[in-house]
Amino acid sequence: MKPTHLLQKKSPVQKTIAIPGSLSAAKKAINDQPTAVKEVSKAVEPEIVQAKAPQLAEVFDLEKLNYVMQEVIGQYKDQHKNLEVTVLKQPLLLEKETITFQLNGEIQQDIFHKIKPEVLQVLRRKLNNYSVSLEAIIVEEAVDGKKKLYTSSDKLQFLREKSPALAELQRRFGLETDF
Repeated sequence: MKPTHLLQKKSPVQKTIAIPGSLSAAKKAINDQPTAVKEVSKAVEPEIVQAKAPQLAEVFDLEKLNYVMQEVIGQYKDQHKNLEVTVLKQPLLLEKETITFQLNGEIQQDIFHKIKPEVLQVLRRKLNNYSVSLEAIIVEEAVDGKKKLYTSSDKLQFLREKSPALAELQRRFGLETDF
């Protein structure tokens, strides 16, 4: 009696496929092959009907939203995600169940879009309201008519106008500016 581990089944040797030399030879080879009909049986699975749970829609106000946002900001601070914290600290507008972040530029908007799904999930869970949606708008900074003070002489001139006593001290003590 032979040991069973030494018995091996012989697998049939596959033939090498000849590549036809012309298009007409390829067409003839295709036509000569027997056509095999495969029956694809589709298993019928019982249809599972899922009844949607009623969506929670607890009412919240700006005060509760700000409290929850501070918790979310704290989580991001713990993870040392400073750019995300900056975006989340931007002013908020609340209109019904839509929270709108007022962002300063496109970079903040890109960061917002990256963190939006995660923040939305956390807000929905903490506010017990799954109808909450997040949006972002870019708000341009208001340009005031005041001149920007860049140079030291501009700063000194501004301080002289703001406090005339400075001009008097400069005149009395004979102080000169070396800029």
